Amino acid sequence: MTGLIDVALNRITMYRLVLTYLAALVAVALIGGFVGLSPADPAQLALSAVIVTATCWVVNRAFAWAFQVPANTESVYITALILVLLMPPVAAQDHQGVLGLIVASSAAIASKFLATVRRRHIFNPVAVGAVAAAFIVGQPATWWVDGSPLMLAVVLVGGLLVVRKVQRFDMVGAYLLANLGLALATSPPAMLGQTLQFSLLYSPLFFAGFAMLTEPLTAPQPRTPRILYGILIGVLSSPNTHFGSFYPTPEMAFLAGNLFAFLVSPKGRFLLRLKRIERTAEACYDYVFTPDRPLAFRPGQYLEWTLDVPTPDNRGNRRTFTIASAPTDPEVRLGVKFYPAPSAFKQALARMRPGDLIHGARIAGGFTLPPRPSEKLAFIAGGIGITPFRSMIQHMMDSGDHHPAVLLYGVTRAADISYSELFEAARTRIGLRTVYALAEPDPEVDPDHIGRIDAALIAREVPDFRERIFYVSGPHGMVRQFQKTLAELGVARARIRVDYFPGFA
Repeated sequence: MTGLIDVALNRITMYRLVLTYLAALVAVALIGGFVGLSPADPAQLALSAVIVTATCWVVNRAFAWAFQVPANTESVYITALILVLLMPPVAAQDHQGVLGLIVASSAAIASKFLATVRRRHIFNPVAVGAVAAAFIVGQPATWWVDGSPLMLAVVLVGGLLVVRKVQRFDMVGAYLLANLGLALATSPPAMLGQTLQFSLLYSPLFFAGFAMLTEPLTAPQPRTPRILYGILIGVLSSPNTHFGSFYPTPEMAFLAGNLFAFLVSPKGRFLLRLKRIERTAEACYDYVFTPDRPLAFRPGQYLEWTLDVPTPDNRGNRRTFTIASAPTDPEVRLGVKFYPAPSAFKQALARMRPGDLIHGARIAGGFTLPPRPSEKLAFIAGGIGITPFRSMIQHMMDSGDHHPAVLLYGVTRAADISYSELFEAARTRIGLRTVYALAEPDPEVDPDHIGRIDAALIAREVPDFRERIFYVSGPHGMVRQFQKTLAELGVARARIRVDYFPGFA
């Protein structure tokens, strides 16, 4: 079952999944409101949705034009729908309520452009908007979305899919435990049942954790900081948390958590100008960019790329790609493969010419080299999953890092092999041994192996496999299969590191 879920999730971007989740919540709230299963009045909810969405769209367009940056429509709608689900629905004659929605929406979008450092917004836009509406207009957020069993069921099902997609169970789990644990620990024994019921059924606990905590641009990416981030927000948003007579609201807790996230990972956005395009294999290209400032990253990490796509499809105008260059390179490489019927993003990428710009943000990822140079390594790459290994191997050559390494590189045909010249140079300079596996025979090429990489090939080419750390990169299905294969060979789980791409064309 989890395999089928992962296959479905890998066909949709994280932003589109969150947008679908939020739209489903609003739709269920509207329908449920007609039969008394939702706390929101349908007419008021519909009016609020129109006001918030229109305000967010207009303000975002204005700032995007003024700052000359791509207008990410998905991000606008996500912000708008979260505000709709936590701000109280209003009637047309409720002038204060209408003004509160306009202030919340305007402040949320404006914060993405104004509350920034190096073009990275620091605070969760929804939290900014909710706090602004409370202080400026006196219209606080009510977080009504968790106010009925029907809504809670949709919050839980959709939210768990979002967390599985972004792989942040550790952060969300830390948040939930901190919030619930503190609430129970500070409640009188006679009130424990009531406290637990309120926290689970009627508080913002789950929606805040699923829809806001997982927002990637304002949360830290490394494992330890993100767990601390979850704990901090969980503690500050717990209902019994107070400082004297002051009780912070959930949105205030997020602002404090965002500040912590910025302090522990103060990387901003990057502006990258295309310098040239290099063909690396059949339908595979390296886009070589000059960044506006040096990128500080570790080999194997990824970058989120945002491109100005005039008419984005259901996969949006953002992608997460591994940085194919090494940290020592002055240029930044993006390695991509083009498939038939490419997405709108890939079509826009294909139209890029030297001098064109793309935006980068959120350097992250734990698929990186071990600190000890004595560790033996084994790399397994499938197709375009070779890009993180290009970064690692180039870095090893540049830095003199002589990890004993073997690369098992599986492709369909010889024409699909990328970076062969680099790997040949690495054989001479750092002793890298590369084994090419072709799924289809090629009469003009004598490969090391005909067929796909399997347990027999691993055992033959890497006889000391139990002593090595394995890095596996490629499509999700391939990565899952190798996790199983390596475990069956007796490789310890802690010595298997994986990096997969969702396969968006």
